Amino acid sequence: MHNQEISGGEKIGGAEPVALTFVLATLVDSVTCGVLLFEPSGKLSFANDRLAEMLRMERARLDGYATFESLVAHLAPRFADSEAVAGRWRQRFGRDEASWDELELQRPERRLLERFARPVLDGGGHRQGWLEIYRDVTTQRLIERKLLHTERMAAIGQMVSGIAHELNNPLTSILGYAQLLLTRRSRNGSRRGGDVRRILQQAERVSRIAKNLLLLSRETKPERLPVDLNEVVERCLALRSYELRLENIEVVKELAPRLPAALADSIQLQQVLLNLIVNAEQAIQMDKGEGHIWLRTRRISSDRIALEVTDDGPGIAPEPLSHIFDPFFTTKAPGAGTGLGLSIVYGIVHDHGGEVLVDSREGAGATFTVELPIARAIARAMASAAPAKSRRKAQPLSRGASRHRETILVVEDEPTVARLIADVLGETGHAVDTVLDSREGLEQVRRKAYDLVICDLRMPHVDGRAFYQELVRQGSPLGQRLVFVTGDTMSPHTFKFLESSGVPYLAKPFLVEELKETVHRALARAPRQPRSNRADQPAPSRTSTRLTVASSQRNGS
Repeated sequence: MHNQEISGGEKIGGAEPVALTFVLATLVDSVTCGVLLFEPSGKLSFANDRLAEMLRMERARLDGYATFESLVAHLAPRFADSEAVAGRWRQRFGRDEASWDELELQRPERRLLERFARPVLDGGGHRQGWLEIYRDVTTQRLIERKLLHTERMAAIGQMVSGIAHELNNPLTSILGYAQLLLTRRSRNGSRRGGDVRRILQQAERVSRIAKNLLLLSRETKPERLPVDLNEVVERCLALRSYELRLENIEVVKELAPRLPAALADSIQLQQVLLNLIVNAEQAIQMDKGEGHIWLRTRRISSDRIALEVTDDGPGIAPEPLSHIFDPFFTTKAPGAGTGLGLSIVYGIVHDHGGEVLVDSREGAGATFTVELPIARAIARAMASAAPAKSRRKAQPLSRGASRHRETILVVEDEPTVARLIADVLGETGHAVDTVLDSREGLEQVRRKAYDLVICDLRMPHVDGRAFYQELVRQGSPLGQRLVFVTGDTMSPHTFKFLESSGVPYLAKPFLVEELKETVHRALARAPRQPRSNRADQPAPSRTSTRLTVASSQRNGS
């Protein structure tokens, strides 16, 4: 190796030890990792600037720890579980192999440090010292945890969506039969109407929760549509009401009547409000364990509306107030928050062309104000073109509305839902046949003339989509006299099919009057089925209600 001169005429490659040490020190001070180098005796030979920076110490103070033991004794108390850290540190110092571990620095601020340690050996394999390299992995670990949390939440979202969907079938039956029972008891003058009404109210409450869970777990691209901000508030409270009661937190609603619609994505607005409510809950819990949250909506100008979330918690000190929307910034204790809730709120609101403001004094609670643009003319256009699925007040089907007794086929794999639909429509004067297998349903429409088919959208073997496509392929008039019932309207794939096909549908769980009105409208707008059978066979005599148990049910599939 050729001799190379450096400053001062010193040489490397036959180099003097002082010159070589100077070059190595300069090199090690340039790396982004912290470095400690010890002699075999335990004397501290070198510590670089980056390690002093990680530990928030002056370099001179770090150099003042002359030996391994003095350094461990002074630095170990800065880490979580300091006694275990000190013991592990001493144990590894004497080893002849490399090791990796992770340390949690607690003072003067919480950081996560990854440490790689190994003996320094000469060419003959003899130990000449001990090297430790430290890397700050705080941000990396936060990102990894956020990704894991996101994956976990996505899995939970899928599970919740499935659970909510499965709840819709029994909820449809409970709601429907409670309404029928209430109607029958009121006609008979029974005194038990109050009990039935309470059953109905609680079933409706569970129905709202299931729908909110489906909305929250929906994975779709953001859509800017007119959104009723008051309705978003009600949905969020339905999700959090149980936890709020457990924490002795009273919610006061001050919702402006006739509030204009916001132009926004309802799912993202629900996320914003949930984050603000949870933030207020945690503030109250940290302070006194009970308190109040005020939710207000109001119009603040000709083109903007506002949502306010106020709590009577401890408030926010002036110093952190300017950082509360920063990612990963949190004033909560470790494990109590990720520091992402308010940054998500800020990002969503600004993405909507709005503003989020905070007003707080230490010891006097906090108020977060979300300002959003008004939908204006778009809201009116959307309202005039609202699909049939919107929840309108159903008008009772008048007696004698039809000139003959319509025959309806119900294709539904859930027996109680199928029976409910048959019972409701049977009471309004329709003749109803019910099958539990969609394959048998296709055979049934070939054998018999029907005025209308009510079909579940999600079924084994042949689902509602395939059922409809088969009717269209055959050129059957029933392709235009079809009503879907489904608990899957939140799925983008399902919603796209329903929109493109134009087939009217009922979202489970539905009300009895909604079922009646939807059937009435479908029969009124659809072309009449010829009274003769398409297969040139005489139409069978009308039966009141017939339950056909499908082969798949008999076989237990």
